[in-house]
This record gives sequence, C-alpha cells and structure tokens, in this order.
Amino acid sequence: FKQKTAYEIYQCDWSSDVCSSDLADYAKFMQMILRHGLTGVNTEILKARTIAEMTRNQIGSLRAGFHKSYQPATSSDVDTSPGSIDKWGLGFLLHGPGRYDERSEGSLAWAGIFNTYFWIDLRRGVAGVIMMQFLPFFDKDAVSLRSEEHTSELQSH
Repeated sequence: FKQKTAYEIYQCDWSSDVCSSDLADYAKFMQMILRHGLTGVNTEILKARTIAEMTRNQIGSLRAGFHKSYQPATSSDVDTSPGSIDKWGLGFLLHGPGRYDERSEGSLAWAGIFNTYFWIDLRRGVAGVIMMQFLPFFDKDAVSLRSEEHTSELQSH
C-alpha cells in the first residue's frame, strides 16, 4: 500500500493554482462551511471564527463579480448579480443584496473556468453545485442553467 501524495489526491498543479476535484469533495467542503468548520462526527477542521472571517467583506467599497472579457473564446463578460454589488471574502464571492428568487445576501459562491459553480447559503442552510465542462466561462446557457438550479434549490426549502 502506497500512500498518495496531495497532488495525486487532489490533482493539483501547484505551480498554477489549478485544482480539480469531484462532486463528493465539493459536497464535503460545502457541508463543512455550513457547519461552521465541523465535518464528520463533529471533527473541527476550521474554527467557527475562521469561517466568520472568510464570510466577511474584505474589499470595502470595491465591487467584485464583474469583469470585461478580453478573450471571448475563454470567458464571456461576467456580471454575477446584475443590479447588485457583490463583495469578496477570503475565498468566496459574497452575494450582494438579494432578490426574492436568489440566494440570501452574504451567501458564498465561486466558480471554475469550465462553468462549475457552487454556492453556500448560510442563512438558509443550503448549498449547491453544478458542474459543467465547456467554454466560454459564464456562457449564457450555463448561466441560465445555474439560475434555474438556484431557484429550484431555494423553492424546495
């Protein structure tokens, strides 16, 4: 039996900050955040105060979640919350003031270049992930599907 290295387990290219994982890992990660740092049978991975700091606005009045693409084949223009101003925590996009069909204000989200999206709504106690594998990032069809997934998830709670 040979123990796997972190690179083998997480398939990370540490030189470029690119990691890949699977749905099971995303689910464990999101559950740990929802449980304020606890995983499994109350095993503390992060302290609750660390989670609180991660979910606090770290950029003041600056706006996050918006960029103009200069490589349209790789990424479309991005505006994560049209009409709202998102912020940035430590590792997460923080959802700005919500609308009735979207996540709570301050909910957490991030995405991967091939249209993988995850969100964690601490106020409602729900999380979700949608995994796709195509470009460009923030493709209109991917964003539409992501929005339908959010609405469906929130209506079920």
